[in-house]
Amino acid sequence: MTDEKKLHETLKEKFDDFKADVDVHKAEHQEKDALKDVEKAAKHDVKSDVDLDKAADNVDKAVEREAEAKEG
Repeated sequence: MTDEKKLHETLKEKFDDFKADVDVHKAEHQEKDALKDVEKAAKHDVKSDVDLDKAADNVDKAVEREAEAKEG
């Protein structure tokens, strides 16, 4: 009976170690996913800034054209 208990404890320890390894692996993947999300958000912010700059340029051009049209 002692051998069965030791075997059970050994299997449980192995399972616990395996589970810990899986948890570490999951955490690493979650960290990578989080970094990808941060990079994606940063790229989106840069793109938004560029889009805002383009929109502001278009507004400036429209104001200039309107002023020229009123003069002409």
